[in-house]
Amino acid sequence: MNDLEQEIYNLISMSFMRLDVGDQHLMRRFGLTLTQSWALVHLSEPAGRSLSELAQLLICDKSNVTSVVDKLEEDGLAERKRGKAGDRRYTRVVLTEQGHKLRQAVIHAREYMVRERLHTIDSADLRQLHALLQHLAQNLMTQYEQDEETRIVEDAYAQSAAPLSMPETHAVTQSSV
Repeated sequence: MNDLEQEIYNLISMSFMRLDVGDQHLMRRFGLTLTQSWALVHLSEPAGRSLSELAQLLICDKSNVTSVVDKLEEDGLAERKRGKAGDRRYTRVVLTEQGHKLRQAVIHAREYMVRERLHTIDSADLRQLHALLQHLAQNLMTQYEQDEETRIVEDAYAQSAAPLSMPETHAVTQSSV
């Protein structure tokens, strides 16, 4: 890897971490975790979403979504409803009135924070950054969809010194992650 690629990767990582920490602090003010806030955002449809749909949107497994929805229900922000003509196996998650109000507040606060954090970048640079990040995101999604991500992780690990110096008991395989 050349120095420019490493510097770009480091800048993207550092930027993500700073933005993520800001989002965490903001959502904490609303009494939410980041995952709970994104669940609220994704539950905009009046018909709600299934747990599977929500898990896919939140990029996590269904068991994690269950605990997120449990907490939203406990706080009076969402409720589970039977779907598809009373089919007990099919449950949708819908926001309550309080959940919709909080969703709007979260969206407005996040929009304000994004404007404040990016206002120092002029519009031409923002458009260029958008195009470049969109290209990067598409490439990364293609790697994921074509299962190249797993291969890249395994190749990176195999090419490192880690397998030589790390005891077997500490190594984590991709299947266990």
